[in-house]
Amino acid sequence: MAPSGDLMSAALRITAWSRGARRCNPSDGVPDHALVGHGGVHAATGLQTGCHRNDGSHGRSDVSLVAGMIKAAVAVILITALWPTAPAAADDASAGTPAQPPPSADSTKLLLGDIGGLRSGLTKLGLTPVIAETDEVLGNVSGGVRQGLIYEGLTDFSLAYDFRPEFHWRGNFFVRAYQIHGKGLTAANIDNLNTISGIEATATTRLFELWYEQHIGDWLRIRIGQQSAGQEFLISTGAKPFINSAFGWPTLPGVDLPSGGPNYPLATPAVRFRIDANDELTFFAGIFNGNPAGPGIGDPQQRDASGTSFRINDGISAFYETRYNPGNSSGNGTYRVGTWYNSERFADLRLDTMGVSLASPSSNGMPRLHNGDVSFYAIIDQPLFGGGPDGLAIFARAMGAPGDRNLVGTYFDSGITFKNPSKNLFDQTGDIIGFAAAYARIGSAARGLAADTAAFTGQPYPQRSSETALELTYQIQLIPGWQVQPDLQYIINPGGGIANPLMPPRRIKNALIGGVRTIINF
Repeated sequence: MAPSGDLMSAALRITAWSRGARRCNPSDGVPDHALVGHGGVHAATGLQTGCHRNDGSHGRSDVSLVAGMIKAAVAVILITALWPTAPAAADDASAGTPAQPPPSADSTKLLLGDIGGLRSGLTKLGLTPVIAETDEVLGNVSGGVRQGLIYEGLTDFSLAYDFRPEFHWRGNFFVRAYQIHGKGLTAANIDNLNTISGIEATATTRLFELWYEQHIGDWLRIRIGQQSAGQEFLISTGAKPFINSAFGWPTLPGVDLPSGGPNYPLATPAVRFRIDANDELTFFAGIFNGNPAGPGIGDPQQRDASGTSFRINDGISAFYETRYNPGNSSGNGTYRVGTWYNSERFADLRLDTMGVSLASPSSNGMPRLHNGDVSFYAIIDQPLFGGGPDGLAIFARAMGAPGDRNLVGTYFDSGITFKNPSKNLFDQTGDIIGFAAAYARIGSAARGLAADTAAFTGQPYPQRSSETALELTYQIQLIPGWQVQPDLQYIINPGGGIANPLMPPRRIKNALIGGVRTIINF
């Protein structure tokens, strides 16, 4: 039987691995934004977990593919210089967190209005500047690693340019940058998988998106440049009001993909194709650089703190999604199915190269490597009683990934919202109240490693299972352009049952979180 000192040492090592196998957590000083598993250190090996390795032995063809796709997209865009013009279909609203700014802002819904005709004048020239400020105070009154209160904020700058008004050219340019300040609650106090806030990230000023999109006919759009997959793939529009990041970019890709995948706050060079088969059916496909921050240890957001690395040599992340909206109507549901594939090599989370548990004293300490990673998903956004954008609506998402190389093997979320069409006490419309739940099931290998750790040490050790996040939220419109959002969350089994680093081998206790967010759209 192992002495208690050995048990504590093992508990601390496994806890360090568990953090590294969360989604890269912006500011926790441990790898990755609770964006699990892509900069962490494996307890038994000292290798990156999450994890992928890019040793160059298989990635050269992927690099050629990314570069080739970019060159091909540029060529197609240039060839379309004389393509006949036609009206472009309206863009779908994105449910990413933070959300994509609208292509044209309604000045009646902005704090500063039309600014004496300045905004409408710029719109006539094709220019749409957007500035938004999101601030929040959140605290856990119980549970977590420790209790406390945090402040965090996000200043969001973007500029969109439509070439049609001045040049009659069916193209759009878009640039977006963030000023991120404060420190997130997951990183500071909770150590959980479903990051408490969608704006939680390492404090910095960074470029996010920088792309050009070309419309070809009325059926094809090609977008090239630095992009976020979280603006168009894997997203539920019905989940948009919620604060927990799981309801934006889901926990499964955020934990399992290198550096958390191409999503806030890490965009990456990509080529995206959108095909509008008809008014009801749309196909999306994108080839992204495989690791937005590139390989390395520590917080991936610090490896590309400015957002200007523009990497194309880290394999590929390929995304595909089919979207169907019967009747092209907000009164009907929207249904999505899709998949993603990453070409990097991923470390087995339980077995070494000889098939021995990494927790075993006889292990060689070198995890078995798997070529590539894949996931499939389905999403439903369904208004109830024909309510359309107002009234009751529900959403649900389900997805899975191989359990041998992924910390999160299964993910499901669902929720219900009510958007009030009537005026509130502040004479404004559009208040939203909602309740949602997110469930992340730990992959089979990670669960097995925890069991092996208990068996080889001969001491009790927390067994990993799943984490569940519950959220009740209420968006209140105060005046045009300004909303306040009180929020309540409850995290069950933080980290899927990992040991509390301050009190190993005890588990981190369930956490009750309360707070308020305010959003100002200038």
